Amino acid sequence: MKRVVVSAMLAACLAQPAVEAVAQTVKDQCFALGDIAGQVASWRAHKKTKSQALAQAAKYYKDDADRQAVDRIIEKIYSPDTPRMTPDQASMLITADCVNQGKAPAAAQ
Repeated sequence: MKRVVVSAMLAACLAQPAVEAVAQTVKDQCFALGDIAGQVASWRAHKKTKSQALAQAAKYYKDDADRQAVDRIIEKIYSPDTPRMTPDQASMLITADCVNQGKAPAAAQ
């Protein structure tokens, strides 16, 4: 029985690289947006300008919806109305905003 289980696990592990990769997007994943917000807050803390942050985002986020989501995060974190935040604070703020937006349509129904 052990051999069967080990053989099956080995076959699954070896077959895994052959499976097609599916592109993931971040636009609807609150935890991912929170992680990005933390990174953007870190850029701001390390004196990266807003235009540099937007250029960095353009380099890595090619999906239109993702780019829009990331650009909104950059706009919010670099806004003169937003106090400087630690990466953890930015992550929590953006994650909470995302979760609340996701719950709003469900609550209205």
